[in-house]
Amino acid sequence: PAGGDDIATPYFAPGYSRRDMPFGFPRVQWLDNEKLWSHYKANPGHLVFNENAAYRSDVLRSRATSEVISSAFVRGDLAALDRRLRLVGGIRAEQTNTLAFGPLNDPSLNYRRDAAGNVILTNGRPVPIVANTNSLEYSKLTYRDRGARAEKEYLRWFPSLNASYDLRENLIARAAYYHSIGRPSFEQYAGGLNLPDETSPPGPTNRISVNNAAIKPWTARSFSARLEYYFAGVGQVSLGGFVRQFRNFFGETTFPATPAFLSLYALDAEAFGAYDVATQHNIQSTVRMTGFDFSYKQALTFLPSWARGVQAFANFSSQRPTGEATANFQSYVPLKASWGVSLVRERFNLRANWSYQGRSRNGPVTGASIPAGTYNYTVRRVFVDLLGEYNLNRRLALYFTLRNVLDMPEQQEVDGPGVPQHATFRSAEFAGSLWTFGIKGTF
Repeated sequence: PAGGDDIATPYFAPGYSRRDMPFGFPRVQWLDNEKLWSHYKANPGHLVFNENAAYRSDVLRSRATSEVISSAFVRGDLAALDRRLRLVGGIRAEQTNTLAFGPLNDPSLNYRRDAAGNVILTNGRPVPIVANTNSLEYSKLTYRDRGARAEKEYLRWFPSLNASYDLRENLIARAAYYHSIGRPSFEQYAGGLNLPDETSPPGPTNRISVNNAAIKPWTARSFSARLEYYFAGVGQVSLGGFVRQFRNFFGETTFPATPAFLSLYALDAEAFGAYDVATQHNIQSTVRMTGFDFSYKQALTFLPSWARGVQAFANFSSQRPTGEATANFQSYVPLKASWGVSLVRERFNLRANWSYQGRSRNGPVTGASIPAGTYNYTVRRVFVDLLGEYNLNRRLALYFTLRNVLDMPEQQEVDGPGVPQHATFRSAEFAGSLWTFGIKGTF
């Protein structure tokens, strides 16, 4: 009402409200949480505690998961051809047992029933115990703390083989084949269960909603090869590549409830078998990840005597996914590089390191009028670190570490079809340059 105190003007945050919004939208007026908190402490009666919302929030956040992984392996080593060929192989077995409890939301728990357990109907509709569905009494009946139970077990085998062959005294060829696994998160098992209204027919708004405890972990089969050349006593250079095949990534799906699926949650197949299930599943398509890397390290012994102790290194790696399910690869960095130099003497050492991370794609941006193919990105960046140490004597030394000397930010942007250049910027986080100075000793 006019002249009332239910307005946000006293809590306006002028500084934060100067921030430009993404996608070219105008600035937004934000609240100052400190001002709001100070007002609440001075006038606690102005803000009313919502017990119903608090109860539901507590139930939805109350989850528990236990996971036991039992493992055993067999390994064998073999050397042949005058020990020029070396093989290391084996197989590992992992048995995973998971038990989880999460929130249960069952609207039918608010229906009155007769002595036989049948729902009491009036004019074809169930008679509720509590009429107000936004009340605390209703929530205590239908929201059950850790009322959903999920149990899952699976066995996986991981064979591997590593081989190396001395082509020459300072040239080695290496190859490897191995399996790996990506387990579902605990949220997958303890995410909670929302049941439909049993007295209403199945439909898009009346179905079982649950995280799929039966989902399989994704697996990957990898093959890698590498050549390593060693400079006599002063360094090495290597070049390698890999091919990795991923299967069973996680995706969203809706399907008819089956007795096997319902048994995971101890649900009655006769009561819920007619309803659809909105949950997750394993995507059938595969993703092929390929990449290569280069590594170099050498002590520069050919320099004049006044530059003795100088070493240089450089590393480079690149990877690229292909396939229908590449959207599952979020936040991976397709291109990385690092290089640096160091000076090592009897009394001191100095090092300068550079680290480069290429532009990486994160999650998609969705919403009204936002075209498909629009994503969040982390902008490419270069970090520079400086490190040094000076030995005062055999036991004491001074040292310093300067991280991110140029104070490069972690910058996010949005890009996609139709996004103008001036609207790509989203945020920039400046963490500063971290400088550490100290003294260390050995006693």
